[in-house]
Amino acid sequence: MDTIITFTLKDLLVCGVYLALIVMIIYIIKVLMKLHSSMKHVNSVIEDNRIEIDAILKEAPGISQNVNTISEEVAHDITQFRGTVDNIAETTESVTEVVKDNQSVVDGLTSIFHTASIAKGAYDKFFSKEAEQTIDEE
Repeated sequence: MDTIITFTLKDLLVCGVYLALIVMIIYIIKVLMKLHSSMKHVNSVIEDNRIEIDAILKEAPGISQNVNTISEEVAHDITQFRGTVDNIAETTESVTEVVKDNQSVVDGLTSIFHTASIAKGAYDKFFSKEAEQTIDEE
């Protein structure tokens, strides 16, 4: 009694596909079981904190209305402030132009004060030596 069992390549591929499907189904079942466990935990947390969640949901419209009011007031203040900033910028530009125009006067005054400082230094040096010589002679 000679029995020969033969497997074709097609039979092996079909068997492999079936095994892969079985593994994938087992994996999906495990993932769904973990998801179910997580959802149970989330539901228990929600039920434990139902009062606080309801209080937050009741306060949310008032909070958003306050935020809108504050945003409108800030926008209005910024609009008012923008004019002041523009005025300061124009004034600064005018002062800068005046200073540039008067730069030669400032340079002249600086030169006069520098010359006076040199003269004072020479005067102090000259008269401080004479004063020392006079004190030494006595």
